[in-house]
Amino acid sequence: MSPAAPTPAVAAAPRAALLVVALGRTSRLVACLRALCDHESRTPFEIVCVVNPGGGDDPAIDAALRGMDVPIIEPAINLGWAGGLHRARAETAAELLVWVQDDMVVLPGWLDALVDAADAHPALGALGSVQVDADGAVQRFTGGWCTDDLATWSATDDSHERRPVGVEARDWVTSTGLLVRAAAWDAIGGPDPSLYPLSYTDLDLCTHLRAHGWPVALVGEALIRHEGQQSAAGMLRRYLADRLTPRVHERWSRVVPALPVGGAAAVEHECTADRAADVEGWCAREALDIVVDFGRWAERTRRAETAETTALLAEREGVIRELDAGFRTALEQLAAVRAERDAMRQTWSWRLTAPLRALQRALRG
Repeated sequence: MSPAAPTPAVAAAPRAALLVVALGRTSRLVACLRALCDHESRTPFEIVCVVNPGGGDDPAIDAALRGMDVPIIEPAINLGWAGGLHRARAETAAELLVWVQDDMVVLPGWLDALVDAADAHPALGALGSVQVDADGAVQRFTGGWCTDDLATWSATDDSHERRPVGVEARDWVTSTGLLVRAAAWDAIGGPDPSLYPLSYTDLDLCTHLRAHGWPVALVGEALIRHEGQQSAAGMLRRYLADRLTPRVHERWSRVVPALPVGGAAAVEHECTADRAADVEGWCAREALDIVVDFGRWAERTRRAETAETTALLAEREGVIRELDAGFRTALEQLAAVRAERDAMRQTWSWRLTAPLRALQRALRG
């Protein structure tokens, strides 16, 4: 197999579909697809790639993508992460749907580990991969537990402290390298396209699955590398957190307490399965709203940060003034003590007791 033009081992009726969603044609997308094409697996699989609009044109990257036997779907608008997954899903009839971000690279045995775990645990709706760094150490944000108020869900991931062994139940697992059964996807309508363009997709989907009776778990042997934080700039990521966090908390804060830890149960909730029928519409409306709202949010944030900075500087200036005043007072007190000492040395009693002080110094020495 030529590394310049890899070809995935695709069966006539692939059991698994690797759904790749990317923002623009980039070198990391080429690296991701090459790793997938070269990935050896007992499971027949196909690759479906959705490239959302973004970035510039690079003839070398275009040539590399043309040299792969991978269909590239380029929607007219940016569908985001969830919307891109829906678009890719529409191209496959596979029973196992595996989510792939373009900044992740799969390691040997990854897909087989996921599929073997899915076969051994047919009740699971989704199975997560374990993210490791170049040295094999497990990274955070692989999977964890939900507190009742969802306030600290991301901080509950302890996978980096104790690497998962076999298949371990979790309340949520990362969407990077996530295997979702098509049946479970259909039961909940897939990922929510209103969580646009990304953020909270994994927590939302896993909680939604659990509320429909589908547990989720981590697979300790399904290893991937993930650069992370490649899909949104810092300011946009902050904005999306402020925008989407209240939605997710409002939707699930009353559901999570009714779910068994690490398990699933049929719990009444706001189901968004109907949104799958109008994915592009949801994405277009969210995108338009973000275009308008982001500028306002950025201005509010700038003003708040400016006010906070001004207040902090004023507070520090006050502290500096207090320290300066205290220092000046100390200097004045020291000068007064020195003047008093010099005056005392001019007295008759000081000169009279000089021999005694000399004797005292001699005895100490």
